[in-house]
Amino acid sequence: MVSLRSGKVLEESNKQPTKPATLPRAPVSKKRKAEEAESTENEKENLTPAAAVEPTVSKNNATPPPPEPKEYERTPGRIGPIKKKDFSIEPNIKPFKGPPGKKVRKTFEEKEEEYAQFARENEGHCFHELHVCYAKGPNGSPTYDKSGFELDYQKVARWMNPSAYNKTAMVKGMDRAVNRAQNEQEQMAEIFYEKGEAPKGTEYFQAVGMWKDRVSKDLNVPWHKIGVAHFREWEKKGFKRVRKGEYLIVPIEQRERMTRLLSGASLRK
Repeated sequence: MVSLRSGKVLEESNKQPTKPATLPRAPVSKKRKAEEAESTENEKENLTPAAAVEPTVSKNNATPPPPEPKEYERTPGRIGPIKKKDFSIEPNIKPFKGPPGKKVRKTFEEKEEEYAQFARENEGHCFHELHVCYAKGPNGSPTYDKSGFELDYQKVARWMNPSAYNKTAMVKGMDRAVNRAQNEQEQMAEIFYEKGEAPKGTEYFQAVGMWKDRVSKDLNVPWHKIGVAHFREWEKKGFKRVRKGEYLIVPIEQRERMTRLLSGASLRK
């Protein structure tokens, strides 16, 4: 650009651009850093093992080796948070009601309603979620049990209003249930293990939960829905069978989780 007075050329291109003032960054509290780190870990835990991998930086534009997947606990069907049970919480239901001198005995229905109200108001109560689900009705919002699985209202309603059984019918029903469970266990074992290596007898009944957990993760089906049909599907899809001696003892670190999977499983969707 030429100046009209001096005729000198102003070399504007040589001028250094003015940098905008940098505002000081607000310090991040330790609590916020911890929350961000915890959020990142929760997101990783919800990933499938194949997706939960750390990015690899390549050098010299060379193709990096495939990263090994990290192991994260993955429980298909679990949506809600895991909650603790407080077995010390119990209502103090008085047998009588009314003012002094005019007290009358409470009816069975009144005491039941007091108990239900107490359970609904105390989240740590063992049956808190069941009473909340029942109070919402069949068209209510989803309710999740203490293991994080959605409850089935119809199943909860039947649990709240059990049918009357006589002793003979109850014993016969238990016998049928035991025989059916034993038969299913034998079929699952034959499918899950290599040919001729399946465990025999009922001493490994607790290990069935681990077999179902493996099939549940491989098929991405909730644990409480796994049956013999899912084991057959697992076999058809070509998953590798396990060898003799494997999946027979529940590891100590998995016992609490297996208990959560089993507790209240019959009332889930």
